[in-house]
Amino acid sequence: MQQAPDDKPLHGAALWAAVLSARDSLPAKLRAIAAFVAEDPSEFIRMTSREICARLGTSEPTLIRFCRSLGFAGLAEFRIELALALAAQSTGAAVHPQAADRRLANPEAKRRIAAAAMELLADDRAVLIDNGSTVELVAESLGQSDDHPAMTIMTSGLMVAQHAMRNGRHRVMLTGGVIRPSTGSLTGRLAESSLAGMNFDTFVMGADSIDPEGGLSTYSEDEAHVTRAMVDASSRVIVLADHTKFRASRLHRICGLSRVAILITDRDPTPEIRAALDAATVRLIVAKAAGIEPKDKA
Repeated sequence: MQQAPDDKPLHGAALWAAVLSARDSLPAKLRAIAAFVAEDPSEFIRMTSREICARLGTSEPTLIRFCRSLGFAGLAEFRIELALALAAQSTGAAVHPQAADRRLANPEAKRRIAAAAMELLADDRAVLIDNGSTVELVAESLGQSDDHPAMTIMTSGLMVAQHAMRNGRHRVMLTGGVIRPSTGSLTGRLAESSLAGMNFDTFVMGADSIDPEGGLSTYSEDEAHVTRAMVDASSRVIVLADHTKFRASRLHRICGLSRVAILITDRDPTPEIRAALDAATVRLIVAKAAGIEPKDKA
């Protein structure tokens, strides 16, 4: 199994090189998958697993075996990194990770992170919520809880809005803008202008990358613009990010670590990341697995 030296999944140019190499080095059935990824990566990302298997005459277990041969837990994790690798080298329209893949990646860790975030929102009355798989879980909890005080929630995510309004307790608003089909998020000038002059207690956000020097960033230019506007409209920023997000900066910067009040993750970060968080006075909360108490490293 190919793996990055730091025991993290391959990414960027290293991932692409591994895919190209796999066309010659793997068994025949896996080589066919590698060839499809190399020849038409955008289609591989967009298709369902059943559609891929039907096209190649293979099975879903074989498809998962291919992903694991490159060091990934499954198809969702592999396709997310593949989309990010393509975005990094693309001069045209980027291929975005599919929302369904994001929801399937590291789900238990994301639920722990979301649960820790819920405890921090008890005193808020106006909250901005980002678009993404982890923040969707926060909105889901808000929409199911009868104990949490009613609040105003504004979001750029269609699924976030649907979750948050479920119990009818909260006033839910959308930023407006153009809908991106792959993520169900709203982007564009209308989304940005709707936030002008507003002031929310907290912004609950995610990021594609958290880097000691670059801060928070994303692969998508239009999402970066909207997210910056949401940061500017909030008194407090809480970042939800599992351990896979601690990596080199993406192309489009959102903000520096100094703008972040609290970071919630699922594993202890490296000493380098921890030192950067300390220097920026970011409160770190590590939401551990069941049976292990969360670490609040304020």
